[in-house]
Amino acid sequence: MSVSELLPPKRRLFTALFPSTRACAAIDAQRQRWAGLPRRLRPTRERMHLTLQFHDRVSAEQEQAWCAALARLRFAPFEIALVRAELWRAPRGSIAVLRADPSAELMALHEQTEGLAAQAGLLPERRPYKPHLTVLRQAERVTPQPLAAPIRWQVQEVALVWSDLQSQPPRYELLGRFGAG
Repeated sequence: MSVSELLPPKRRLFTALFPSTRACAAIDAQRQRWAGLPRRLRPTRERMHLTLQFHDRVSAEQEQAWCAALARLRFAPFEIALVRAELWRAPRGSIAVLRADPSAELMALHEQTEGLAAQAGLLPERRPYKPHLTVLRQAERVTPQPLAAPIRWQVQEVALVWSDLQSQPPRYELLGRFGAG
């Protein structure tokens, strides 16, 4: 047996902001207005989120360190607003997103949580941060419509989530919630 077989597998982890139930309903209503929807709508309402950081290969030690660092996270609650729909080309097909208004509070929370991830030994994303919520995958035939009004919710906590792609169907497992203070 090799050393790599003895080590726990590295996991796909991300920090995220999950919309309120009311905001999820508004997001779903928005995408239902679009022409060309696929039969199966992904992500499902309960999986919709705005990612702060994503790390693909996190060791058990880094995960523990990241949880410990996030436990120190404090921020004042603030409102987030999704303000426009866009269609993005991605390696696995097109996705439809709702772009968030990059408020000072959101950008500060992103920077703070990025610093906490760095304390756990995780490197920052190379691409610039573009706050968005993925509304639909496999969106090649979709025609997004402009939002009639911004979709808003109050941010009060950050979630740390394991994206388990080995599970059938793939699932998210909540590892912790880290709150406003």
